[in-house]
Amino acid sequence: MKEFPLYTLSKRAPSTTRPPLHTLIKLYMYYKLKKMKIFDCITYCGEDLLLKIRFETLYNKVDKFVIVEANKYFNGETKPKFFNSKLFEKYSDKIDYYYIEDLPKYNGNNLEYEVFIKNQIIRGLKDLDEEDIILISDADEIPNLQNEKFKNFDSTVFLQKMYYYKFNINVNGGLKFKNKIACTKSCKFKFFNSFKQVREFRVKNIPWWRFDQKIKRHIELDGGWHFSFLMNINQIRSKLSRFEHEIKHLKNDKDYKVENLMDIKKIEQNIINLKDPYERDHVKLKKVEIDKSFPEYILHNKEKLKEFII
Repeated sequence: MKEFPLYTLSKRAPSTTRPPLHTLIKLYMYYKLKKMKIFDCITYCGEDLLLKIRFETLYNKVDKFVIVEANKYFNGETKPKFFNSKLFEKYSDKIDYYYIEDLPKYNGNNLEYEVFIKNQIIRGLKDLDEEDIILISDADEIPNLQNEKFKNFDSTVFLQKMYYYKFNINVNGGLKFKNKIACTKSCKFKFFNSFKQVREFRVKNIPWWRFDQKIKRHIELDGGWHFSFLMNINQIRSKLSRFEHEIKHLKNDKDYKVENLMDIKKIEQNIINLKDPYERDHVKLKKVEIDKSFPEYILHNKEKLKEFII
C-alpha cells in the first residue's frame, strides 16, 4: 500500500500543509491494519496432511498458529499425543502448541466436552491488542485470506466449499449458502469471549451503520475450503464412532443407526458412489477438477497427493 507522508497538524500551520480528511482516514487505516496481528486457532487430532496444507496456505498471512491437542477424544476416550513438531520445523517460528492434559472428568456429553477442549485456545491468546484478529477453525477448515476485507470488520464468517473423502469430491447440492458451509469465523480480540461465542456467529452481514449492533460483521463468500473425512476408511469409521453428537445434529434427530454408518463396506461404497458419509439423501457429491480455486499447495502437488484425488 502507498506510504502516506506525516503532517504537522498545528492550528497555526497554513491550510496548504493540512492534509484533507480522506487522507487522514487512509493514514489511520493503513497504520491500524499494519499493526494488527492475526492468530489462527485450531484444535488438532492427527490431521498432519491438512496441517501441512494449512501452514503452506496461511504462513504469510497470519502471525501465529495456536494449536490445541487434548489427551482425550470428544467422547472421553483416552488418546495418544499425535503432534510431532519435527514434521513442521519449517513453520516453527509461528507455531504455539498446547497439549491439554488437565481436562475435567467426562460427563457423558460429547458436545460439552468438545466445546471445553476447543475453548482451550485461550491459552495461546497472549499479549494481544484490541484490534488483533482471532480466527477460529477446525483443523480441516482452511480459510482463504487473499481478500483482506475481513480485517476491516469486528467479525467475519468465512463461507467455505465443502469436500468429502478426497480433495476433489465436492458437495454441490443440499447445503445452504449456495452449497457452502459456515466454518472459519473471526473476531477482534476486544470482542472475544470464548470459542463457543465466535462459532455461534450467524451468517448475517452487519455493516458499520448498524449502531444497534455492537459487533459488525462481514460475510466472506470465497471463504476457503473444508476437507472433511480426508482419511482412510478405518480412520473414517473411528471418527464416526466418536461423533454421534454431530451425527444426531446433521440427521435432524431422524432415526438412524451409527453402526450402519460405521460399516466398512458401506463407507467404501459411499466413497466409490460419491455418497454423503451421513447418508443424507438431499446432500449431493460431485467430482471436480483441481484448479486455481484450490490452495496452491494442492494445485502444485497433485502427484504427491494422489491418494486423496480421484
